[in-house]
Amino acid sequence: MTMREHAELAKAPKLRDRPGRLDPRDVAGKLWSAPNTALGLAYGLTGCAAGQLNRLRPGDQPDPRIQVGHNAVEFVNNPFGGVGAITLGNTITYRGDPFKPDDPFWSREGTVPWSAEDGRALGQHERQHTVQGQQLGPAYLPSNLLGGLRSLFRDGEWHGDSNWNERGPNADPPRPWASRKPE
Repeated sequence: MTMREHAELAKAPKLRDRPGRLDPRDVAGKLWSAPNTALGLAYGLTGCAAGQLNRLRPGDQPDPRIQVGHNAVEFVNNPFGGVGAITLGNTITYRGDPFKPDDPFWSREGTVPWSAEDGRALGQHERQHTVQGQQLGPAYLPSNLLGGLRSLFRDGEWHGDSNWNERGPNADPPRPWASRKPE
């Protein structure tokens, strides 16, 4: 092999960098997060069933749907979406449809910190939680509960700066983790 061929081979993308190829670290992270993902799937599917029952009521009720995006199975228009969205493992459960500009849940002022136009930003925020889950595995839920309770006590809100699980996803650009802001 010539020096030039060796240099070209060194520049070639690695297996994990090629589109359509599995990244072994990502697969390992998803397996590590599988217990949380199983909880998220049960939670999201239960919400989808409740959403279908909700459609029996008079009025125009949104169709719950399941899609894949943001490193997760996403449950959209799910009545179990909490204040806006809940991430468990590699699942995201959205209240309403944050990707639809005229969705009544997301267009009400003061409902959540994102507007419908920011649906992609919310998806990126929640994606960071899926990465946290892949890194922490079964410790993700206790970490999230402890961080949220700490922030609730110190900041008066679950998603405040004292919640270490929210600092990175709330950053611009969103990332899994961020250092504490100076006080």
